[in-house]
Amino acid sequence: MHLIIGTILLALFILAIRVIWYTYKTARFWFSQHGAFWQSQRLANPSVRPALPARFTAQTARPAADWEDLSQTIRASLLERNQSDAYRLEKLDVDLQVKLKTQAIMQADIQIAELQRRLAEAQALLKQPVKKRRKSDAALATPVKKPSPAAGLRKALQGDKGTTGSIVH
Repeated sequence: MHLIIGTILLALFILAIRVIWYTYKTARFWFSQHGAFWQSQRLANPSVRPALPARFTAQTARPAADWEDLSQTIRASLLERNQSDAYRLEKLDVDLQVKLKTQAIMQADIQIAELQRRLAEAQALLKQPVKKRRKSDAALATPVKKPSPAAGLRKALQGDKGTTGSIVH
C-alpha cells in the first residue's frame, strides 16, 4: 500500500515539476519577445531615445569610391598587359599547344575509324557460312611428296623389266 501511495506521490511531484518548468519557459519566451517590442517602441519615441556616447557621434567616413576612375585604371592595365610582347608570345604558345592537341585528337579519331572498319570486315567474314570440305579439296590441301633422288637412281639401274630379251639379237 505504501509503495502505491509513494509511486503516486512521485508521479505527482514529477508532473508538478514539468508544469512549473513549462510555465517558466513560456513566460521567459513571452517576456523576451515583448520586451524587445517594448524596447523598440520606447526607442522609436525621440524624446525617450538615450543619447549616444561622443565616440559614436563623430565617425570619420571613408571617401566614396570613384568607380569611373577605378574602371579606367583597370582598363589601362589590361590594355598594357595585352600589348606586351611576353603576353603575345604566351598567347601564341597556348594557341600552338591547343592546335597540336587538336591534331593529335584528329589522328586518334582516324586510327579509331580504321580499326572500326577492320573490325567490321572481320565480323563480316566471321558471319559467312563455313563451306564443307570435299575429299578432292582435302587431297589438294595435302602437300605432294617429292621422290628422293636415290629412288630415281634405283629405278634407272633396274631398267625396264617389262621387256623380254635384248634389243640386239
